[in-house]
Amino acid sequence: MNRNEMTGPVQKTKAPLRRVLLYLFCAAMFAVMIALLIVRCIRDGANAHPEKLIGNAALWLVPVACRLLFRDKVSDLVLWVFCVFAFLASFLGTVMGGYAKVWWYDLAMHTASGYLVSFFGLFLVCKLADVRSLNPALTVIACFAVSVAVAGLWEIFEFVTDLLFDGVAQGYPIESTDGTIFRSVNDTMEDMICGTCGALAFVIHYLAHVFSKKSLLLDTFKRDFTGAERYDAAGTGTAPAEAAGAKTAETAEKTNEKR
Repeated sequence: MNRNEMTGPVQKTKAPLRRVLLYLFCAAMFAVMIALLIVRCIRDGANAHPEKLIGNAALWLVPVACRLLFRDKVSDLVLWVFCVFAFLASFLGTVMGGYAKVWWYDLAMHTASGYLVSFFGLFLVCKLADVRSLNPALTVIACFAVSVAVAGLWEIFEFVTDLLFDGVAQGYPIESTDGTIFRSVNDTMEDMICGTCGALAFVIHYLAHVFSKKSLLLDTFKRDFTGAERYDAAGTGTAPAEAAGAKTAETAEKTNEKR
């Protein structure tokens, strides 16, 4: 008897539908970005700013890279949130000119980013500690700090790219009466204030979740970030293996009762 006969046929697990849809969406957006890159380079030549289009195209490879590097440590839910925000902020805002056409679009995206990046802080907390036993004040401080820090790093990134590629991410150059060229800090400060407001919105959301003792969708994210088995075990005060064993025993007992 060979090994395959002893162990039985190997069953291939199918990818969840939402993961398949995620990959199809990323592939479609990557193809759109490559097509836009070719068309704009032919039409506009050097004025097409190909570095922006290449950078935006690379964003759609991030979910695939995360899956290859981290396997199931980064869930499909997190990657879907990333893709939706990338579509709104990067594709509609930068590529399709939403920031230039709608005056409040940039402010809205920075506010949304402050809120969503706070979830990244929650993701880190869930991976590094037991979020169910951690003081809620420490959780919201960590999430708020991560969001504000990322907002600051993003503004540094915009400043550097404007210098290197003569961009206008931090506003258009202004010429003073003596001929000096400078950039106003208004855009940078507005972006950071909006990001901070988004982070504060997350703090209010999380505290409402804690004091009302209702999920408000946050239990879904905490369970997803922590891992279902580990999160459920933390709620019962048992180790994951013990919780799994107890669940199996409970299922077997119910089956015997039905018999």
